[in-house]
Amino acid sequence: MSLNSDENMGAGRFLLIAVALLLVFSTLGIGCSRLEGWGMIIWSIKGTTAKAGTVVPVYLKSNISKTYVIGLPDDSKAKIEVPLATLEFFSSKNAAEKRAKEFAPFASLYLSAGRDGLPVREKPSVSTRRVYRLRLGESVKVLSKVDGEAVFTGGRALPGEWYFVQAMDGTRGYVFSNTMVLYEEKENAAAPVIGTSPAPSAALLDMIYAQPWRPAYYQLMIDDDTVDPDLFVLQYGLFADAKNSQVRIELPGYSNVFRFSSVSQGGDWLIFEGSKLRVRFENDSTIVADWSGTDSVLPDEGWEQNAQSARFIKFDMSVPVVLSGENSRRDSELKAFFQRSAMAQSNSSSASISTSTITFLSDLAGILSIDARGTFEWSHTDQLPAGFAPEVLAAGVGSAMPGAQATGAATTTGTSSKGSTSSVSAANAPIKGKIRFGLHLGSSLSSAWMGGFSLLVGDKPDREDYVYRFENGQLVIAKASPVTLRGTTESLDSRFSFASYYLVVK
Repeated sequence: MSLNSDENMGAGRFLLIAVALLLVFSTLGIGCSRLEGWGMIIWSIKGTTAKAGTVVPVYLKSNISKTYVIGLPDDSKAKIEVPLATLEFFSSKNAAEKRAKEFAPFASLYLSAGRDGLPVREKPSVSTRRVYRLRLGESVKVLSKVDGEAVFTGGRALPGEWYFVQAMDGTRGYVFSNTMVLYEEKENAAAPVIGTSPAPSAALLDMIYAQPWRPAYYQLMIDDDTVDPDLFVLQYGLFADAKNSQVRIELPGYSNVFRFSSVSQGGDWLIFEGSKLRVRFENDSTIVADWSGTDSVLPDEGWEQNAQSARFIKFDMSVPVVLSGENSRRDSELKAFFQRSAMAQSNSSSASISTSTITFLSDLAGILSIDARGTFEWSHTDQLPAGFAPEVLAAGVGSAMPGAQATGAATTTGTSSKGSTSSVSAANAPIKGKIRFGLHLGSSLSSAWMGGFSLLVGDKPDREDYVYRFENGQLVIAKASPVTLRGTTESLDSRFSFASYYLVVK
């Protein structure tokens, strides 16, 4: 009796397990056959008839695996798994078909990047945020053609169109087609191969040797009208010298001469034998120089500190002429500062300062005098934290000492990350030098500050940048972070507060 009971219990357990498994498989079968909605294919699915623009049934969406289970248009029984970015999802077939009709003119169109690091933008404008960076030859799916901001180089509008696109990972944004290749998807046809350099012919080498190649960020400064005279200079560039078999590269924070014995071909690169340097043509007017041996992705500016590769361009404009125009603009900004000072003191829009020097006084930030000829003197700074004002050489000492530095508001003293102030003797020594108005302020600063200026002391190339505004009859200044390679000042030095001054009327 006990044995039969055990046998009956075992059989019961087996029956329960079998029923449970049957229910599971039935549920899975029902789940995969139940229609969740409809999708329009964005990226053609290789090896299937599901091409871009095709409407397909969607049976399952998994947010865990980031996939859809879809059917195929020519096989009602087939079900395949695809990434979420492959299609746009709709709850009804009519909605999906309506979208497919709108999409039809662009269904077969793709764009391939003709340059490494090309940006996909948040909006159809070169001044908007980058949401994705393309590698050389990488394709994006064209979703539509849109109206956008004109793109200029050297004062001339570049040919091209703005497109709304999607990358393989689903990121969407806008690209300008000037440095991209538009191609159509065809049966058994691959995407075009982009950016391969021709063999190192004499003509190519002549292009390298014929003229200086300027840093790529020069063009960004020209396009955005943000030329900075300390970053846009004749000395920066790639200078190839065939006679002496050397290539000199000068960039902000970097200087080197590569001496070579010959030039050979290595894939897409021209190899300068006997050195670490190699050069690749991105197009007729753009090259990448690399001395790292790796294929690193360059920023939009084409250079960053401590990097071992940089982008250079042919630059047809005269650097001295561009600088002359920028210096004239900065002279006008100096005059504007004098006018704003007079208006702040008198609250009159027609006010003017007849004297050639204006002086500002603060109990905590010292005395700051500015001359209309573009010079300044800053004294009595012993109450200020180190790191704000330019360095000054102490009398009898052959090395630079930190100058007394500025604070925040007129009632408080700011602190630096060093947590110390300079000696009284050094702090009391007047800081003298040149003052240059006209910093280009980024959008985060331009709404709160009237402008900016740079202080230059002695012959050293370093400078200190500040922003200013007039508020309640006072001059308020703040230390700015270093200017970017786009020529703009984007943020304040977070170590310091503001310093406020009263205008002294003599």
